[in-house]
Amino acid sequence: MALSGSPVSTENDRKKRDTRIRRLSAFMKWFVTATLALVILAWGLLIVALVVPELIADNTDMLEWGEIERPLLEVPQTQRLGFVVLITVIFSLIGATCWNMRQLFERFRKGEYFATQTLTRIVSIGTWLLSLAVFTVLSGPVGSVLLTIDYPPGERVLHVELDGGELLLLTFGGLMLVFGWIMREAALIADENRQFV
Repeated sequence: MALSGSPVSTENDRKKRDTRIRRLSAFMKWFVTATLALVILAWGLLIVALVVPELIADNTDMLEWGEIERPLLEVPQTQRLGFVVLITVIFSLIGATCWNMRQLFERFRKGEYFATQTLTRIVSIGTWLLSLAVFTVLSGPVGSVLLTIDYPPGERVLHVELDGGELLLLTFGGLMLVFGWIMREAALIADENRQFV
């Protein structure tokens, strides 16, 4: 029987923690994979709705951007194509973030906690989240102008808004980026210490 704090007990505890990390990482990998599939499906449906709204829209369907809305069938095609570009960029940033999360959880599932690829994924997630936050903030005014640019002068709208979602993305993206940098430094220090010994 092993005493508390003994090497055998410590090793068993470490194995339990490692197993727990790997199991949750495997689940999260498939959860993020399913999320990524839904993101791609939603993007595809939005593109179809914008390119050929006659297929799925009627006079009650609205195109909303921030607090501005307008019947989808009344929006000229060139403006709808502008929204295709905006939405494609947003969904690409979300997709890239999800893909990097999926790859990170796969590294964790394999127990590669401090591998170079693992740390690169953490930095990438932070970078993609920050990019998404910045683009979301910028796309608000662009989308509002795009939605109303065919209106007569004086009726066009420039809507600027910053809400909790963008602030959360900025904060979490910055946290992931700094965390990745710190983990890289820790890995370099550990590697230097091993070489020194």
